[in-house]
Amino acid sequence: MIVSFKVDSLAQYLEKAGEIRGQWIEGGVYFDPWFRGVRDASWELVPSVFRHKLEDDEEGIRAEFIRRGTQLVTEREPRSEWEWYVLMQHYLAPTRLLDWTSSALVGLFFALNSYEPGDTDVACDAAVWMLDPWWLNRSTIHLDSIVLADWEEARSYLPPLYVGKRLRKQFPIALDPLHIARRVAVQHSHFTVHGTVSNGLMKLARRPASRLTKIILARDAIEQMRVDLYTCGITDSAVFPDLRGLSRELTRYYTDPS
Repeated sequence: MIVSFKVDSLAQYLEKAGEIRGQWIEGGVYFDPWFRGVRDASWELVPSVFRHKLEDDEEGIRAEFIRRGTQLVTEREPRSEWEWYVLMQHYLAPTRLLDWTSSALVGLFFALNSYEPGDTDVACDAAVWMLDPWWLNRSTIHLDSIVLADWEEARSYLPPLYVGKRLRKQFPIALDPLHIARRVAVQHSHFTVHGTVSNGLMKLARRPASRLTKIILARDAIEQMRVDLYTCGITDSAVFPDLRGLSRELTRYYTDPS
């Protein structure tokens, strides 16, 4: 059974996140848990390539993104297949990655602001998933560390294109990417990269002593929590530092009744 808690204010959310972090810390060693906000509390942790049933086409999608995307890169051009893969996720192409952040407030932002500006019809509870990434890697690859993209453990999760190697790993790992895009940096981004099991994180969450839990955000409290979050400076232009982020922030400010 997946452990979950329900809160109805920003203060309660931060209090619960701190309480869970405190329960996970062992031996006085401090670390930052990871957070993933979702607008619908019923959504499971399944990467987009599986949600769209494109796992058999992943290699072709990767190759085409690199072939056609090279001329469209506005920041530094990726220098490895992992950097390209992170850029794919960043721009919403189907991948086996899930986005996480080490900021509790940024995670909350994505849970509360993933709908379009002016859309105030909050139809359901939202949620922020909370993960101990060290626990995840100890559970799946028996490594007491977060994996970096140039490590051997990472290479086995992203077979080189068109060399005949198939993905054989089943369960996900926690991965720290190189911050090749400004958004990745300001969002305190981290990733889980999934293997062949589409709902691998959900299966791990149901194990005894799991360190993957869900903080549910009460539907009726979402508007006030959004106001309080903006007061903390977590706005569209802060999380998306570009003209699109600024435009969304201005649209929200002038259209949302809050």
